[in-house]
Amino acid sequence: MAEAPGAEEGNAVEIARKRPRMSQAFQDDEQKLLKNYENIESKAKRILNMLYGKIPSLFQWDDMPGQLRYLRDRLNALKAKPVFSFTRIGLFGSTGAGKSTLLNALLDKKFFLPVSGTRACTSCQVQISTHGDKHYEANIFLLSEEEWKDELKSLFVLLEPENEDDESDIDMKHAICKLRAVYGEGAERRSYEELLRAKPVITIPLSRRITLRKAEAEELSKELDPYIRNQDNGEGDSNSEMDSDDREMEEMRAKMRLWPLIKHVEVTLPMSDLVPKDVVFVDIPGTGDSNKERDEMWKKSILECSSIWVIADIERVFGAKEHEIMLREAIKAYQVGKCSDITFVVTKTDKTNAEEYMRGKRIERIMSTHDAILEQNKDLKIKKGRTMKEKMKRYLPSDSEILQKSDLVYTVSAQEYWRTAILSKEETEISILRDHVRKLHLNMMKNLVQDYVHEIRDFFHLMDVGCTLVGEVQPSQQHRLDAYVKTKIQELGTAAGHVFDQMDLPLLNGVKSARKLYKKNMELFFNQGKDSRGFHRTLKAMCVRKGVFVSRIFSRLNINNLLAQPIYQCIDAPFGNIFRKQRYTKASLQLVIDEFSTEIKSKFTEVGQSTSLSNSQLHLLQQETDIIMKALERQILLKKKTIYESLELSIQTSLSPHYAEAAQIRGKQMCKNMKTKLHQSVEEEVDKNMFEKAKEDMKSRFQELKEEMTRKLEKDFSDMLSFAFCPWQRMCKKLTVFEQERQEIENLCKSL
Repeated sequence: MAEAPGAEEGNAVEIARKRPRMSQAFQDDEQKLLKNYENIESKAKRILNMLYGKIPSLFQWDDMPGQLRYLRDRLNALKAKPVFSFTRIGLFGSTGAGKSTLLNALLDKKFFLPVSGTRACTSCQVQISTHGDKHYEANIFLLSEEEWKDELKSLFVLLEPENEDDESDIDMKHAICKLRAVYGEGAERRSYEELLRAKPVITIPLSRRITLRKAEAEELSKELDPYIRNQDNGEGDSNSEMDSDDREMEEMRAKMRLWPLIKHVEVTLPMSDLVPKDVVFVDIPGTGDSNKERDEMWKKSILECSSIWVIADIERVFGAKEHEIMLREAIKAYQVGKCSDITFVVTKTDKTNAEEYMRGKRIERIMSTHDAILEQNKDLKIKKGRTMKEKMKRYLPSDSEILQKSDLVYTVSAQEYWRTAILSKEETEISILRDHVRKLHLNMMKNLVQDYVHEIRDFFHLMDVGCTLVGEVQPSQQHRLDAYVKTKIQELGTAAGHVFDQMDLPLLNGVKSARKLYKKNMELFFNQGKDSRGFHRTLKAMCVRKGVFVSRIFSRLNINNLLAQPIYQCIDAPFGNIFRKQRYTKASLQLVIDEFSTEIKSKFTEVGQSTSLSNSQLHLLQQETDIIMKALERQILLKKKTIYESLELSIQTSLSPHYAEAAQIRGKQMCKNMKTKLHQSVEEEVDKNMFEKAKEDMKSRFQELKEEMTRKLEKDFSDMLSFAFCPWQRMCKKLTVFEQERQEIENLCKSL
């Protein structure tokens, strides 16, 4: 498991900390360290393949006993396991925050992704990584036919008028742009059924995928630009960027018209010192997407990120609603996803006006623009870092690892990185951000390869037992240990239940708060659209999507989450305490798990000292206990997300029939009637104990986790004890001694 950022141990961190921050590539010591990890992984895989080749009979034995299956399954799992996983860096920013410009600077390619001084540029999620090929490649994935039909239905919801003189809004215009791009001028005046039968005016590949492959970055950038540049802001109408050749211009326009169908884009670059192998940058739209499939990908991408950067223009650092949403999603990813790092990146710091800054700060001495930028950046880091920690403390335990991080905020200028008119490249902090990425990635690589090599070593220890022990079966010892372990597993289940019981009072208080605040929250929600003539369309689109819609006017709308928020505010801190992995307390599940593991291993040691249990058997029991507990922790991590999201999902389930009914409302006063319907529906479900059902649903998910934990432990320990006390004479004939390979693995472990 990757270390949390801020942990200063191991060679990886030491090198990243000592290395002078340069705008150049990886330094030699870092390259050597990366190469060393890759060499160790390669040697470990070679040893594993040699082992696999020497014991083919292990997989061909008729009437194979369960003990050999234990070995076989373990070896197969090791062979299939990828050593290095991706370090995913999510750039999470609102429209025009400068994500593409920042990415270009990090890649050291000025105009690789489309940029604009004033508008949003990328229209979909773009991920960038490196590969071993010398070419630059982009794979553009399109919505499937069924996904587009679903999108088409949603677009027509946004076209529906309330009155004859109904005004259009941004969401409606966006829907019209999409329809015209795919079906041509006047498409918005045709019916949904007509468009289903109509032939698109653009060519859609049957594979729903477009692959671009070029020898140079500039060539790929030119080809990719029309696919990912936002065509909904007027930029696509300009002919200034097009060649005068009519055919080339027409081809460019055809590519531009595909934008409504693009689901996401994956770009791969040749290996670079600036972007380590297995690091993936993901340009994530700020608050999601109006398209259902892209929005689901948005949610999944956030939870898959190792590190999330919230990106904000210097002029919108404080008070922006979108930043609150993004930071909350980042915190959620830290709570229930793979995220171990949250960073706030302030962009466009070169826009600072020295005179305005001095006047605002009441500074009487004359400052240059250079000094004003640096001083402002210093102030921003302190102020924004403080407000971020205050917000994170509302949802996380006060001593969480992320709250101990000193470098929460970075202040960058991608423009100055290229021109260096005011700031040096070092002062733009682009290279410091690269350091941040490398430090995170080096730690992850070290931990992953270390775990992998240790797992192979543990497998050799299993083989050692089978090759060296030829003794009598000891059923009495096995039965005694089996009975003891089962008793302890039941005690673990009871203790875990007590840990989960800590949620009862916060859940109860949360339900009371939700009951108290739901009417006020609903009013605030509906008041967003009081000055919008097209709010009825937004409401209808939200109802079609079961209470969730991403509007270009109102940002992310989610009634289910809004109603659940008072409960989440009461449970976030205790929930974090239960599932924390570092600095855990008596309230933490991990403490219960560690105590169980310690007691089991102590019992094995006690039995080994008082009986004829061999050292090899004792080592096997201790080793396999650690492996079983690691597998349990992985299972808990997966379940944690389901438990946390159950509140919102339960509320959505209660309200789903009402959303469907509200979506059918048409005619005059549609907006008013939908609001009334939703108000009445929420009140009706509250009277039917909607919040209490959500509470009980979460409690039942905790109960399921407890039962899954005990079932898994009972099976895993039963299999392990059967293996440890199996009739070795029969197995020994099928196994070979692997002394040379085992020693090589031991040496690799020591080298880490």
